[in-house]
Amino acid sequence: MGTGGTASGGAATGGAAGGTAGNAGGAATGGAAGGTAGNAGGATGGARTGGTAGSSAAGGATGGARTGGTAGSSATGGATGGAATGGTAGSSAAGGATGGAATGGTAGSSAAGGTTGGGGTSDTGGTSGAGGSTLIGGPGPASQMIAQTGVDWGQLVIDTEIAGKTLLGSTYPEGLILHGMSKAYKRLKDTAASKAATYLTFLTTSVGKWGVADGSSLDNIMHMAALCDTYELTQTASYQAPALATRRIFDSYPTVPPTNGAFWHANNGTRDNQLWGDGVFMSLSFLTRYATVFNDPTVYPIAENNLTITASHLKNSATGLFWHAYDDSGKATWAKPGSKTNEISWGRAMGWFSMATVMTLEMLPADDPGRAQIETILKDLLTAVASYQDPTTGRWFQVVDRGSNTQNWVETSCSSMYSFVIWWAYQHGLLDASFADVAKKGFNGVMQEVTKNTTNQTTIANICTGLNASGNVTDYFTHAKASNDLHGIGSFILMWEGMQ
Repeated sequence: MGTGGTASGGAATGGAAGGTAGNAGGAATGGAAGGTAGNAGGATGGARTGGTAGSSAAGGATGGARTGGTAGSSATGGATGGAATGGTAGSSAAGGATGGAATGGTAGSSAAGGTTGGGGTSDTGGTSGAGGSTLIGGPGPASQMIAQTGVDWGQLVIDTEIAGKTLLGSTYPEGLILHGMSKAYKRLKDTAASKAATYLTFLTTSVGKWGVADGSSLDNIMHMAALCDTYELTQTASYQAPALATRRIFDSYPTVPPTNGAFWHANNGTRDNQLWGDGVFMSLSFLTRYATVFNDPTVYPIAENNLTITASHLKNSATGLFWHAYDDSGKATWAKPGSKTNEISWGRAMGWFSMATVMTLEMLPADDPGRAQIETILKDLLTAVASYQDPTTGRWFQVVDRGSNTQNWVETSCSSMYSFVIWWAYQHGLLDASFADVAKKGFNGVMQEVTKNTTNQTTIANICTGLNASGNVTDYFTHAKASNDLHGIGSFILMWEGMQ
């Protein structure tokens, strides 16, 4: 399996059209159009840059604002905050940098010390969090590269993938690409001469072919995250029924332990009782987007349980990294006695897990009681991952902690994921400034694997193709690598959009 993602962003901080937002000690989100908003310590809000302030879908969309979004961020009963419609949102904290999410979602404001928040949606480039998340670090490496070179590699990669096609299917790698495409659309929709309109048409044509997901495996559900994204953008009523029916799959999906547990990787007799780092993303990418777009806070504890329980079984206490898979029954051929895991730290599995964690934090309200534990899980995992970055290439190895093995190789999809998630965690105050350098080095390393020809068709090299859990590390070293494998394309798009 491959990576997937989440995206950076969420609520646009501060500022309403014609108004101002001031905050000492934290970025105030919200503010009414034409008015002012001030708050000491951070105010909740629901602003949209380029969106419609206070618009609401059936049930509303919860948490934070959507930079460039169209769906309302209001729960039933009214809009939260106020939006800077088509304008820029800037807030200034004492000692911090001004900024906020500009139209198209660039950097957020920075307060002295920074504050983390939550409850935002996964909107590219914006700030994240109902409750006033403060982004630090300014424009990301991707945004800087566009400014310096005039080349938008995210657009080129998407355009190469969809050339000659009218839609993508419902496999999880295709769903990953579509999820990334929705973020590109949000960033580019107000940009002159962009292809954003083409992307929206591609999204609607693709998801319009889908019904309820096949609940026999978590892999078969991930693509529905893109359906939620597209509903958010278009408010197309026909998307609601399949989204709700897919959500209902999880009401009876088996877990470890049986009550309030983490979802089996598959429910078809092939992976009973198994928890994979991959599977957490396959389920939570959809569930977190569903909860945000359709206002379903019952997802909050589900996501928290899946992350905490899976982490407790997969974490290698000696390295801080995660093993690829765990079998609660101990019957899998790869399950080692004692740990019941395969005891191999595969790069992309941890990438999947970390992106699911980011999407969960973007969904959760700032005051959710389980939020701190999820932040700690992410911080600890990324701290461990960063220590294994290849100093030569800036990328990460296929088997992350075995870089000295001559059979091992640096792999592009997990490197894209780690670069993005480490950048996200730094921007949201979970990691210190030294990790910004780790993320930038990773980003630059990934860019060394991306090329274009004279007609702007792109190639992304050294991507691990789909891979099942194994107890033999050689299976990971010798597994097929490819250029332009969909896992790597989707991961790259999410990195590019998330590091704007």
